[in-house]
Amino acid sequence: MFAVPGWSVSADALKPETASASGPSGVKSKKRKRNNVESQSITSTNVADLYEAVVEGKGKLPPSNQGSKDDNNSAKRAKKQSMTTKAAAQDDQPKSSKKDKKTKNKNRDQNTTTANDARLPEPLDNTSSTKPSKPNTTSTPSAAAPSKLTPLQASMREKLISARFRHLNETLYTRPSEESFTLFQDSPDMFTEYHEGFRRQVKVWPENPVDSFLSDIRSRARAKPPTKGRPGPPPSQRNKMALPRTTGTCTIADLGCGDARLAESLQGDRSKLRLDIKSFDLQSPSALVTRADIANLPLEDGSVNVAIFCLALMGTNWIDFVEEAYRILHWKGELWVAEIKSRFGPARKSAVVEHSVGNRKKNSAALGKKAKAARDAEADALHGEDLAVEVDGLEDKRRETDVTAFIEALKKRGFVLQGERAEAVDLSNRMFVKMHFIKGASPTKGKGVKAEDASKMGAAHKKRKGFAPKWDDDEHAENAEDEASILKPCVYKIR
Repeated sequence: MFAVPGWSVSADALKPETASASGPSGVKSKKRKRNNVESQSITSTNVADLYEAVVEGKGKLPPSNQGSKDDNNSAKRAKKQSMTTKAAAQDDQPKSSKKDKKTKNKNRDQNTTTANDARLPEPLDNTSSTKPSKPNTTSTPSAAAPSKLTPLQASMREKLISARFRHLNETLYTRPSEESFTLFQDSPDMFTEYHEGFRRQVKVWPENPVDSFLSDIRSRARAKPPTKGRPGPPPSQRNKMALPRTTGTCTIADLGCGDARLAESLQGDRSKLRLDIKSFDLQSPSALVTRADIANLPLEDGSVNVAIFCLALMGTNWIDFVEEAYRILHWKGELWVAEIKSRFGPARKSAVVEHSVGNRKKNSAALGKKAKAARDAEADALHGEDLAVEVDGLEDKRRETDVTAFIEALKKRGFVLQGERAEAVDLSNRMFVKMHFIKGASPTKGKGVKAEDASKMGAAHKKRKGFAPKWDDDEHAENAEDEASILKPCVYKIR
């Protein structure tokens, strides 16, 4: 040992290092040993012999190493004998030919193909063609959505469905029913798309008018009719009034039924309540619905006890729907109407400019002095109402729901309110108006007017005035157009 500056280690604490055969970690080394020389103890007497035997390859190892060498040779002989025995066992087995090898490889490929096919989905048809089928590219926006959509994709899909519904809704409100009927017959998928969007709208409504009609039907179907000579319940207690029946069964016509929710809900109680539900609409996949234009129904005169228009007065010719309902209803039959409040309101028409081109001659020829005075009085009243609200600060009632014009139009077609106006017109819902009418008068306008009544009125007028009335087709068409404008189309704003 030599001294190191800064170190002072006592030599007594040092221990001699001893070499271990298994290594410092206790694990036997896998290093290949050359003729087990490392296991020999080298001394001054055998160093020359070991050098000649190991390095120069002359002579033999000393006797002390001969035992280890013999053991190594014995292990090699045992290993060689084991390999010989194994080869002999393989020679006893029959050798496989090339054909057997090909069959074995083919079976292995078939097994692999079968395992892979088991993991594939079953084909859509039983054809033997292995070509992949082409995807359907004619899907509509109402088709089922993919299983995984990002939030942005889902939002865009909802907007597309809503836009499609708004377009179809505007089409139904701004066209005659005959054109809409032809449109849905040519493209039945449009009906599904429209009602899918309609069901989305119903989810946000505070109340569905169909539910109130269902409640009225069930309660009134169980009510007993009054005995002869005794009055029934007043119209204010409508739920206690029995449904009108002709042969013991109440026939109800749901006109513009949509997805026939009324008929489906009453299917189980139909025989118990003695009901016969007939549903009509432009198009529907339901077996309960008859495809028809509700302006021309395949029903006999007076064959229905109750006719229902639940948000169904949609065409520009909705007056024809009312006249058709009068035809199919039995005398004293009931007409139930539910419509959106925004479709009603005071008809505030702008005054016609007297000196405008094309109006001067028409006004002087068609309008009399009384009609002109009435129109001027109406314009003054509207102007005074505007001043009362804007200047005097009175309560604004200009946008209140006014169903007077609608009731008058139905009155001319032979329908009268079922009781007093406050009882027959329900304005309690903030979105809808419900009205109940009875077929209880002779119509004075429309196709329900009988020909003989028209001839009698013409004869009486001729006798009084001394000349026959002059019918002006243009004026009649103008009046019909004015009546159709009583109900405004329910068209969504474009955004």
